[in-house]
Amino acid sequence: MIKLKKYINSLIKGSKERTTKVNFNIAVSFLLKAVSIIIAFLTISFSLKLLDTNKYGVWLAISSTVGWISILDIGLANGLRNKIAEYLAVKNYKEAKIAVSSTYAILMIIMIPILLLFGIFLKFAHWNSIFNTKLDEKELTLTIAAVFIGLLLQFFLKPISSILQGDQKIYKSNLILLICNFVPLIPIIFFSKYLHGSMFALALAQTILPVFVLLIYTIILFHTEYARIRPSFKHINLTKSKSLFGLSFAFFIVQIAGVFLYSTTELIITREFGGSDVTLFNLLFKYFSTAGLILSIILNTYWSAFTNAFALNDFIWIMASIKKLVRIAGLFLAVIVLQQLLIVPVFKLWVGEKIHVPFMLSLTMVVYFSVNLFTSIYSIVLNGTGRVKMQAIVSITTAILHVPVVLFFIRYFHWGLNSLVYSSILWSLIQVFVWKWEITCVLKAERKLPKEELINPELVFETKQN
Repeated sequence: MIKLKKYINSLIKGSKERTTKVNFNIAVSFLLKAVSIIIAFLTISFSLKLLDTNKYGVWLAISSTVGWISILDIGLANGLRNKIAEYLAVKNYKEAKIAVSSTYAILMIIMIPILLLFGIFLKFAHWNSIFNTKLDEKELTLTIAAVFIGLLLQFFLKPISSILQGDQKIYKSNLILLICNFVPLIPIIFFSKYLHGSMFALALAQTILPVFVLLIYTIILFHTEYARIRPSFKHINLTKSKSLFGLSFAFFIVQIAGVFLYSTTELIITREFGGSDVTLFNLLFKYFSTAGLILSIILNTYWSAFTNAFALNDFIWIMASIKKLVRIAGLFLAVIVLQQLLIVPVFKLWVGEKIHVPFMLSLTMVVYFSVNLFTSIYSIVLNGTGRVKMQAIVSITTAILHVPVVLFFIRYFHWGLNSLVYSSILWSLIQVFVWKWEITCVLKAERKLPKEELINPELVFETKQN
């Protein structure tokens, strides 16, 4: 009885501390994200002054295609985030150090051969044919090289953000992201005046400069607050980190699906409709995703908090938090509707008379982003639990079906750009129902734990590792 009473008191105290951390992260992150959104919109505005709409569309297609680099970590970033949250919850710094060291080791193993293979492919590829353009071949090649190298280095340095997120210090991760977004804006403004039309200059600013920001922060943090889990060669243990890689592989499948959907969308538009329509679709997507981006500040803060709560079996806090997030999503739904009402004056102010927004396309995006609000909530809960097997299965299935379904809509129903949104709405609806069902199953299963596990959270932690 005494042990049970102590455990209940620790849960109450832990819930209060967790909620305080969540609220603090949300408040600071909101401010940082607001500035980031302003910077992002300014970057787009000056990038359109630097490049014409067709060339900017090609730039977006290149960025999204090379964005496949983000999945090369086989989900290690998200796996590390969950493991850091679990290890720090029970103050297991030794295992945390092994996880961090092993993560950097495997990223290095992946990065070096990929870089060598890309160097060979870069020399022989016909990039104008791949992207269906007629640009200067040398500039196009240099642009792709800069984007690839920059994103590859960012990919290697991104674990520091996962560590901050796992330690429930999302605001610091968002601060790093803000600086990474702000630093390129200054040279882009300069380039828009003196290097008009240079896609290579834009690539250097947007992909190479953030590497230096990430490198500086990584060095500082591993010599200050994360000195105890700083990576070292002697702590690399891939066998002992089996649970990390098992979890990471499931996240990897989900990542593959997400990147595939994003990159193929812009490739389809480029080949079926042309570079100018890529710009239209991308601008609309960025405009309506604003509400989702703001909601993601809250959701990303809750991710590691859910991991912490599951590690300590605090189910009351978990269920109360899910209900709270659903209510918050309802408020953002109203924001998306307001965006649709204001779309004409906002676009005129943002990009001038260059872009005409079709009403039906914007309306279908309203439906997609509205459904996606709830998909994101349930996805974050599952991510926090580490139970992502069902997510992986559904995500990869919808990703495989996406291209043929979109092409069917375009070529047989002649729905144009709307085809891509209709397909995305279908996948989001499926995911909402599956994710919600999966959460219900996980909570029912976890609440049936043996009595001794409910009393001893460290025993629960050990059970989950085995």
